[in-house]
Amino acid sequence: MERISSWLNRNSLYIALLAAWIAMCGSLYFSEVRGYAPCVLCWYQRILMYPLAGVIAIGLLRRDGNLPYYVLPFSLLGLGVSTYHYLLEKTDLFAGSSFCAQGASCTTQWINWFGFVTIPFLALTAFLLITLMSLIALLNGEPVAEDEEGDALRMPWLQVSGVVIGVLAVFTALFISGAQDPQVAAAEQNPFATLSVTPGAQVRVDGTVSDPATLVHGEQLYLQSCAACHGADGLGVANLGNQLRGSDFFASNTDEQLLAVIRQGRELNDPANTTGLVMPPSGGRPDLSDEDILAITQYLRTP
Repeated sequence: MERISSWLNRNSLYIALLAAWIAMCGSLYFSEVRGYAPCVLCWYQRILMYPLAGVIAIGLLRRDGNLPYYVLPFSLLGLGVSTYHYLLEKTDLFAGSSFCAQGASCTTQWINWFGFVTIPFLALTAFLLITLMSLIALLNGEPVAEDEEGDALRMPWLQVSGVVIGVLAVFTALFISGAQDPQVAAAEQNPFATLSVTPGAQVRVDGTVSDPATLVHGEQLYLQSCAACHGADGLGVANLGNQLRGSDFFASNTDEQLLAVIRQGRELNDPANTTGLVMPPSGGRPDLSDEDILAITQYLRTP
């Protein structure tokens, strides 16, 4: 036990560095590869976590004895925000919260591993670990600039670079494998690059399509522009976007009417707004042509 305690005392800040880099790369993986839209509280947690990845690394390289003092304000505040976010997500304690009035809902559970592990829970765990490791370092006077014999220590390039390169290697593999997923790859294309309907295809307001390739392009456009809020399958996302595929809304409106609604969007005060969230005009994609939007509606009408 004494040996383990001694090792932990010497390496506590390296554990904190590892937690910070995993949290940072993990959040980027969830949003940039899996397409999970960050909410307001997610952004607050990113603002507090991302600097720690650099601050801890630089502090260790410089053997700065004040490093725990730089880290703790960020980690403690981040711990508070992530705890609040998790309680907001899993309980009714803050049912009247005004956070996330627009955009992705703070209560959307993009993941729910084992029934309790969500993205805010992962952030909470990372902030808690960084806080505990910083307190251990603070109590033991780490990092130190000299060893027990009084000789100046070399800058720990190997340990710091090992942590950073190791985490980046793992997440690079995850990013590559995620990009190779056809569904994710379609959603990951440049959101401002228009995929036009195949030349020669006829997408009519009455709903007829003469070229099946148009449906493929409609699917790609949907995954780029709509899936984050309405789900990759078009069946909706709880507390974020309504069901589109097979919905009464789609069944009771013509393609021309759907085009008009999408172009106009939904404001919070719109009587037809049933989500309590803003839908931006054209789904936030003003570059889409009418034919592009009609291709999306055709895809969603397909069983």
